[in-house]
Amino acid sequence: MATIASPAATRTSRDRIFYTGVGLAVAATAFWGFAPSFYLSHWLTAPPTTPPIGLLLALHGTVFSAWVTLMVVQPLLIARRQIPIHRTLGLAGIGIAIAMVVLGNLAAAVAMNIGFRGLGDPLVFYAVPFFAINSFAVTVFLAFRWRHYAETHKRLILLANCSLLGAAVARIPLGVVQAGAPFTFIFGPDLIILAGVLYDWRTRGRVHRVWSRGGPLVVASQLLMMAVMGTSAWHGFAAAVAALAR
Repeated sequence: MATIASPAATRTSRDRIFYTGVGLAVAATAFWGFAPSFYLSHWLTAPPTTPPIGLLLALHGTVFSAWVTLMVVQPLLIARRQIPIHRTLGLAGIGIAIAMVVLGNLAAAVAMNIGFRGLGDPLVFYAVPFFAINSFAVTVFLAFRWRHYAETHKRLILLANCSLLGAAVARIPLGVVQAGAPFTFIFGPDLIILAGVLYDWRTRGRVHRVWSRGGPLVVASQLLMMAVMGTSAWHGFAAAVAALAR
């Protein structure tokens, strides 16, 4: 007699496919966007706006790559029921996330002094990485805080990538991406939120609070960034940070 899978087992199997698939999509997007300027820079021509890859940017790119790798490895470990290894790597992921926030903020501050090549007023553009990096920091902190609640934790980890992937999306050499800038790289990663909402609705009949509450907050932070980046208050703040980074 054939064994009929329970609804819970079916949902778990679907979750493994979904979260592994989104992790792979995050990794593919990061690689595609940063291939000319970082991953394959020895073989491809970097865009003219690419700054010199010194020690700080090399460290930043390496730590970013480690995080993206975790986005693929961690769901696979859950799928294979390797929970102890998943938890151990999760602790390492905390260190990686902290390093990303520190190095990302440093790199953005230093970049103001070399002009954010081809990106207009560097003090104005500083709002883009500042809001992205620190929105990521808040979301990852919440994911760590709720790490013992798997349903919340795994969604918060995905949500954190909405703030993280904008720079990669901005570098994807597709006409539709470049034509829609800056909106494509600011809001493009929010497709993760849409995917999460649709997946929850399809598999559970309801949307988890991470998407219904956290998703709008991430979008609100992006809208706030666009609202303040041209103000004199922001310009003064950015100038002070740039002076400290000289």
